Amino acid sequence: MNMQSGIAGGILLLGLGALISIASISLPTSSSVINEKIKFTVGAKEIDGILTHPAAPAPYPAIVQLQGAERAGAQHPFYTENAQNLVRAGFAVLRYDGPGWGGGVSNDAGFETLEYRTQEAIAAIKYLQSRRDINPSLVGLWGISQGGWVAMMTAASNDGVAFIIPVSGAGVTPAEQEVYRVEAMSRAAGFDDDEIAKAVLMRRLMVDILLNEPMYQQINLAESNRLGNGPWREMTELTYRPQPKDLADEFVQAVKIFKSIKDERWAKFLALDQVLPMFDQMPPQAWGNVKAQMRALTIVDPADYLVRIHVPVLAIFGENDTSVPVEKSIVAYKKYLGEAGNPAFTYQVFANADHGIRIGDKFADGYFDLMVNWLRQRAGK
Repeated sequence: MNMQSGIAGGILLLGLGALISIASISLPTSSSVINEKIKFTVGAKEIDGILTHPAAPAPYPAIVQLQGAERAGAQHPFYTENAQNLVRAGFAVLRYDGPGWGGGVSNDAGFETLEYRTQEAIAAIKYLQSRRDINPSLVGLWGISQGGWVAMMTAASNDGVAFIIPVSGAGVTPAEQEVYRVEAMSRAAGFDDDEIAKAVLMRRLMVDILLNEPMYQQINLAESNRLGNGPWREMTELTYRPQPKDLADEFVQAVKIFKSIKDERWAKFLALDQVLPMFDQMPPQAWGNVKAQMRALTIVDPADYLVRIHVPVLAIFGENDTSVPVEKSIVAYKKYLGEAGNPAFTYQVFANADHGIRIGDKFADGYFDLMVNWLRQRAGK
């Protein structure tokens, strides 16, 4: 499958709504910090990165930064500021380009799964552990948004991870996170109850159309009947029509429905302005492949990974996050890390902060100090 169909499928599931606001950042500078351009490989792909480390004598403990779904490059100010602050704890920090950024063969990465991103994180860890200036027993992961899921999956599957810091990392499935996002953003935008109901129904249908066993069929049928005739009714009938389905026709009909609602106020947070241009370039025959790959992503459950994590976890959230259900995520972390017998769980919710732990155009007060102090404890400093 090519990049266009992969991205379109990704937006259909994830909406790319859990992105990070990353404008107007002033970067700290210090002569005691060194930035080194590096490369490491993931299979046949060469990945470009930047290793920020103290000028003090090595070896250093280290952190791998895992981006959110936006996969901004290593030189993006958001990730640069995080690296330059985390190095204050005496850690080296590796940030790297996602597929499509930088050089090498990474420019044509194709469709990304969370499993691929986990392999990428493991490769970054192994690269750091191969360096003489890195303490191989103290390499951990910092991951924001989608990177939080990747941090969990990596820590559950690789014993080389010393700790994880998920920032706005959902404790629920991608499907549940997306339904929450659409409702929370619609409510924050001042939509009325009917507008919110239409948006949430359509988002749940956009999940169920991917699945062999729908997650929301009962509530979607009830809501569709309650709302009466409209594009939601057409989408409901399309999503739940009997098998076998003509997938090419299903794709054509879904695109027709999406185009009919793209300018509706209530559809603002369905990301159709991003989905439709990509769907226009995608042959209907590719729809079956898109569905198969996105189906695997939609049912990823953090519970399956949290119960296998035995290293220290620092989970950070923003009180005003409209992308991730904060309280429900904290409950999940407590429950499943508890089942793992992992007592080393710390969390903090920053008042008035958003998904990027920012208040306005600045990071929340205390955000970096929290991580630096916690990291120093991990390194015994």
